[in-house]
Amino acid sequence: MGAKKISQFPLKNQENNQQFAQEIIANTQKDMGKVALIISILAVLLVAILFFGLNQNVKGLSTQIHQLENLPKQLTTLGSKVNLLEDKVYALENLPQRTKNLIIANTLQEMASKTKYLSTQVQNENQAVKLIQIQQLLKQLQAEIGSAK
Repeated sequence: MGAKKISQFPLKNQENNQQFAQEIIANTQKDMGKVALIISILAVLLVAILFFGLNQNVKGLSTQIHQLENLPKQLTTLGSKVNLLEDKVYALENLPQRTKNLIIANTLQEMASKTKYLSTQVQNENQAVKLIQIQQLLKQLQAEIGSAK
C-alpha cells in the first residue's frame, strides 16, 4: 500500500499543478481582456482627441481661405488708393511752379492796370497808344502764364 500512495501522490500533485496552471491561465486571460479593453478605450479617446483637433485646424483653414477670397478686392482698392496718392504727390511737386505762375500772373495784372491808368494820364497821344499796346501785351502774357499751370 505504501507504494500505491507514493504513486498516487505525484498524480494529485500533477492534478494540482494542472488545476493551478488552468487558474493562472484563466486569470491571465481575464487580466489580458482588461488590458485589451483599457487599450481600446484609450485608442478611442486618442482618435476622438485627434478628430477634434483636426476639426479645429480645418475650421481655421476655412476661415483663412474666406479671408483670401477678399484679397483681390482689397488689392484693387489698394491699387486705386496708391494711384490717387501718386496723383496728389505729382500735384504737390508742381505746386511751387503753379504758385510762381500765379504770382507772376497777378503782378502782370497789376502792371496792366497801372499802364491803363498811365495811358489816361499822359498828354501825348502817341505815348497813350504805346501804353495801351503795352497793356494788351501784358494781358496776353498774363493769359499765357495763367494757362500754363
